Amino acid sequence: MLTATGTIELRRRYFWSRWAGGTCPSDAFIGILYQTVSSGARCLLCTLGIIHDFKQAAADLHRVAGIRVSAERLRLVVESEGRRIVESRLSGSIEPGWLASEAEQVYVGVDGVMVRGITEAEKTKRRKQHELRRRERRDVGIGNTKQLPRRKPGTTDAFKEMKIGILYTPDKANVHTFATKEDHAEFGKRLEKHAGYLELDQCPCVVSLTDGAPWIRNRILDHIPYISAMLLDFYHLSEHIWDAAKCCLGDADAAGTWARDQLHELKHVGAAGVIDAIAALNKKVRAPHKKKELNKLRDYITERWEMVEYPKALAQGWDIGSGPTEAMCKNLTLRLKRTGMKWDPANAEALMNLAALRESGQWDRWWESAAA
Repeated sequence: MLTATGTIELRRRYFWSRWAGGTCPSDAFIGILYQTVSSGARCLLCTLGIIHDFKQAAADLHRVAGIRVSAERLRLVVESEGRRIVESRLSGSIEPGWLASEAEQVYVGVDGVMVRGITEAEKTKRRKQHELRRRERRDVGIGNTKQLPRRKPGTTDAFKEMKIGILYTPDKANVHTFATKEDHAEFGKRLEKHAGYLELDQCPCVVSLTDGAPWIRNRILDHIPYISAMLLDFYHLSEHIWDAAKCCLGDADAAGTWARDQLHELKHVGAAGVIDAIAALNKKVRAPHKKKELNKLRDYITERWEMVEYPKALAQGWDIGSGPTEAMCKNLTLRLKRTGMKWDPANAEALMNLAALRESGQWDRWWESAAA
């Protein structure tokens, strides 16, 4: 058994029958029914495993706790714990860090972030190298003679989009976040489960604050029908306005003046005046690519008309920037984007949700329940 104080040898009574097979009844009582790593040791391994790469985490574990474990075993424990956390949070078997039903207002943020994956070709190459090393070690009488486990398929693309959901109160003191490797349809179902988990439908004011991706808007409408308002992140919209200004007016002062005027109009008056300004500028330019850029900006705003009511939002005291969502994307992928890192999507999801557990204020509760 690997424990928080090192490796120990454990002896206990074993029962066997021809009809039921064998069992050690004490295993369930002391918490080792499915693995030979105690909850205390798993906590230490996961604490370091979501900060450093696994080799460095194993070295640090020996340095700070005197526990010797290989980088590979540490990896397997950490990823396994992450997968258990995903399922436990979806089933609601772990108590949330806070309840939206007790808050006056809650923001909902959604975004996608790219993580580098291991392609099928890279998987095949790694497998051949691993088989060669095993064969060489077997020929000299050392090493594992067992067959390699079945290989998991690699990704079709070099990057995989991970989808992140976050719910938080205006003061940012209460946060609940999760991540998934699944597509937008499955993400919507998980968003609904996590919202129900926090009793979001009992919050008097629920505001989504996201970028303008259609899949985000559709999933929120499908799975959080009680949403009070939907807002487009002001920074994302400002990027579109600046792009149009630079395309049509160059990098001169005229572009800056036009863009700032439209952003001020959006924030303090409304979008109608911006649409008029786009139409007026469209009459002045002649180049087809400039007209195309202006038409693109006009369509972007009109298709999200109810999401750009910034004067109303500011009058209510609401945020119009999705900074917490952007920051959470960085926090959950910080471990995954270290130099040279590549991931199976399932393992990336596991690591991200381990980090999400801590960000959501559920870390101590999880390990307390594991020990219990």
